[in-house]
Amino acid sequence: MTTLQTKTPVVAPISRQGQARRRSDSAQLTARLAFDRKTKQDCYKLRYLSYFAEGYIEPRRTKAYSDEYDDQPGAQTVVIYKGDRAVASTRVCVLKRESDGSMSGGVPAQHMFAEEVEGLLQAGSATPTPSIVEINRLVRHPDLAEDKTLVFLLFRLAGYLILQQNPGVVVSCVRRNHIPFYTRLRFRELAGARLYHGLKFSTHLLGCMREQYDMVRRMVPVLDVKGEGLERYGRLSQGETVAVLP
Repeated sequence: MTTLQTKTPVVAPISRQGQARRRSDSAQLTARLAFDRKTKQDCYKLRYLSYFAEGYIEPRRTKAYSDEYDDQPGAQTVVIYKGDRAVASTRVCVLKRESDGSMSGGVPAQHMFAEEVEGLLQAGSATPTPSIVEINRLVRHPDLAEDKTLVFLLFRLAGYLILQQNPGVVVSCVRRNHIPFYTRLRFRELAGARLYHGLKFSTHLLGCMREQYDMVRRMVPVLDVKGEGLERYGRLSQGETVAVLP
C-alpha cells in the first residue's frame, strides 16, 4: 500500500512586493472552464503548441491535442487568457470509489502507476467515497514557457477546482526537473520514472495528502482562493469568464 510522509521542507514565503508584482503582471489575465467548443479548441491547440515546441509529440495535421480524459466524469479544464489569446491551461481529473465499490471517473496516472493509485484509494477506504484528484496537462504557450507566474496562477485555479472535489489526496505525474517545485508544495515522490501516457517523456508520481495541500495554500497567498475570490471563481462553473486575480 502506498503511503505519504508528512515531514517536508518549509515552503519559502512570498514577499508582499512579489505579490504586488504578480498582481500587476496578471491584471489583464482572465480564465474560463472549457465547457464550450471554442474554449476546448483553444485548449487543445495550446497543448499542441506547447508539446510540439518541446518535442514531446509528432506533428499533427489538426494542430490540436486532446485525450480520452477530457470527457471523463468530473474532469475540468481551465484556460487562462491574455486578452483573446490562450496562454496557459491545466486540467483536474477525479477518480472515485463509490460506496457500492464501483469506480467513477479516471486519472491519467492509472496508465503508468496503476498499483500506486490503487494503493492510495485503499489508504482512504475509511472515508465514505475515497477519491484522488490529479493535476495534469499543465501547459503554457511557447512564447511564455519561462513565465513562472503563470504556473502559480494555474495552481491557484487548480486549487479551487480541487476544493470543489474534496479529495483525500492530490497527485501529479512530474518530470524530474520539476520535482523540486512540487516538493516546495509538499508533494512527495511515490514512484518513478515511467513513460508518460501519450507523450515522449518520463514522469515520477508525486502525491500530497489533502491536509498538507490545504496548508500550502494558506502559506502561499497567491495559491489561496478565499473571500471574494471564491465568489468570483464560483462563476466559472456557470461558464463565465472571470479575472484570475483582483
